[in-house]
Amino acid sequence: MPADQPSPGPRMPVGLMVAGSEMASFTILGLLLDFGLGTMPGFTIGLTLLGLVVSLWHLVKMSQAMSKTSKQKPPESGVGS
Repeated sequence: MPADQPSPGPRMPVGLMVAGSEMASFTILGLLLDFGLGTMPGFTIGLTLLGLVVSLWHLVKMSQAMSKTSKQKPPESGVGS
C-alpha cells in the first residue's frame, strides 16, 4: 500500500454545492411560477422534486467522472514471469 495515497480533497463539498444549487434553482423557479400564476403548491412541489432528481443525477455523473480520473494503474509485479 503506497504511503502517499491521494486525499479526497474538497471534491465532495463542491459536488454537494453544485447539486444543492441546482435543486434550489428549481425550487425558486417553482415558487416564482406559483406566485405569478396563483397555483401555490403545484409548481413548487413539482419543480422541487424535479430539482432533487436532476441534482442527484448530476452528483452521480460528477462522482463517476472523478472516479475515472483518479483510478490508477495497478503496480506491475516484478516476480518471475
